[in-house]
Amino acid sequence: MTSTVTCKSIQSMKFIPLALLILSNFSIAFGQQSSQRTCRIVFPDRPADAPVTLHLFDGTSSQEVSLPHMNLSPVYKLAPGNIHLRLLSGKVIDPKTVSADAPSVEIPETHSDFYLIISSDPDNKIAPVSIKLVSTANEPLKLGQMLWINLTDKTIAGKIGVQALSLNPDSSETVDAPRSEGGDYPILLNYFIKGNETTYSICETVWQYNPSGRALVVISNTIGRKAPRVSSFSDFRQEQ
Repeated sequence: MTSTVTCKSIQSMKFIPLALLILSNFSIAFGQQSSQRTCRIVFPDRPADAPVTLHLFDGTSSQEVSLPHMNLSPVYKLAPGNIHLRLLSGKVIDPKTVSADAPSVEIPETHSDFYLIISSDPDNKIAPVSIKLVSTANEPLKLGQMLWINLTDKTIAGKIGVQALSLNPDSSETVDAPRSEGGDYPILLNYFIKGNETTYSICETVWQYNPSGRALVVISNTIGRKAPRVSSFSDFRQEQ
């Protein structure tokens, strides 16, 4: 990797279990049916002046949530049904006072466990962020799998161990285990600009596969650079 490209894994280019993120009070597993709805939050490209916490309002009540950029947030419990989530600077005392201009996202009742990807939005005067829902409702993320999310206007292609990757702009893809058992595997990523047949390199490196967890991988634009940034976040949870 050179200074002209960015390919970043939050665990120094390796998927390493984050022991501090193993929450013993939560036993919700992807792919299992549960009456409890949950989510995790991450703010991959959080500016230095952006908030590190906000209050998440589900229409009836609010809770303070963390907006980390180096790892996933704790697992947060949410109300069931179709809900409209909003991020606010303070705790909600009277739901009638909540501004319709607050950063928001609709959550269908079929989404029982999901991620919220936070981006900077300085123009929003209620809270300077925007929210993107990332869900595996149609096909729950299994142990050992990775969910790749492309937030850029570029096409991403490459090899993730033994798996091929092809991501259109503003899309996501579930990638199966990169190898048959735990250990190192190669990563090769390129990007393409619309209307240009040239292949541009993002990175060629090595990550580590841990079959006991899942991973969220976010591809985002890098200010001042053409090459996208790639950030990986391990999601380890206590299973039932």
